[in-house]
Amino acid sequence: MPKISIITTTYKHQDFIEETIKSVLSQTYTDWELLIWDDSPDDKTWQIIQKYVKKYPDKIKVWHHSINKGIVENMNFLIDKSDKNSKYIAFLEWDDLFTNNNLEEKINIFNKYKDVKLVYNNLDFIDWKWNIFYKNFLKKVPFYLKNEILSKNNFIKYETFYGSYSSLIIDKKVLEKEKIVNINKKDKLFTVSDWDLFFRISNKYNCYWIEKSLTLYRRYENNVSWNTLKLFNDLELQVNYYLKNNFISKELFNYKLAFIYLLKSVSYLEKYDRKNSLKLLFKAIKLNYLSNLIYKIWILILNLLPKFLIKKVLKIIIKR
Repeated sequence: MPKISIITTTYKHQDFIEETIKSVLSQTYTDWELLIWDDSPDDKTWQIIQKYVKKYPDKIKVWHHSINKGIVENMNFLIDKSDKNSKYIAFLEWDDLFTNNNLEEKINIFNKYKDVKLVYNNLDFIDWKWNIFYKNFLKKVPFYLKNEILSKNNFIKYETFYGSYSSLIIDKKVLEKEKIVNINKKDKLFTVSDWDLFFRISNKYNCYWIEKSLTLYRRYENNVSWNTLKLFNDLELQVNYYLKNNFISKELFNYKLAFIYLLKSVSYLEKYDRKNSLKLLFKAIKLNYLSNLIYKIWILILNLLPKFLIKKVLKIIIKR
């Protein structure tokens, strides 16, 4: 069986890290190692991790630093420390969970399709108390990509982003060439380094999409994924970086930027900021007036609704 190194970083996650570790221990696929970097300075995260290291010293390797170095630096460190015999690198963020067949399903794909270098899967959103409140988040992936190989250069043509680090498993040799990068050196919480990694790999190698949800993705009010406006601002910065460095064409840049403006427009609507929401909507229309036309009409209608209805409609649509 090919060995898998699972990469996990933590920072003050005493409420979640134990369940995260347990989800790895429950895997039906058993040839894995778990590498954890903990930056927590003053909570019980490190103590909880140590408990499992003592139980499974051959399976779990850990490092600790009291200064928060940020997810990108820590992940690259762990990748470098992975077992020399590991063939694949998987990721599991500090507050997410694997289903017990996560690794087995992905290894089956690699065994079946030898030219695939990255596999990713659907997600279920869970809240603070592990309740699922949004099943199969990536269900809008085009039907002709479901359960099929996503050939290189295809991913960037679609609006749907792949999801999360916690849905990825990558051929280690590929990952050694494509390091995780943070273009915003001043921001340790730069939120789209995972999207960037997928972008670069999917431009050069074949990937595979598993429609089934194999990851429980934590989303609650105080975690990074809840701050959608920051997420989309970071994404805008990343896409501008691609254009500046000739990674994408001007046409594709306009298409992607228009979609990001729509996402940001909805984020402002969540804050009842109609002025900025409409401003971004019109920017999106100016950049590319035909793409995502239904989204644009929907956002315009939402802006015309009374405040109490905006909140109700968004709650139904966004499901949070």
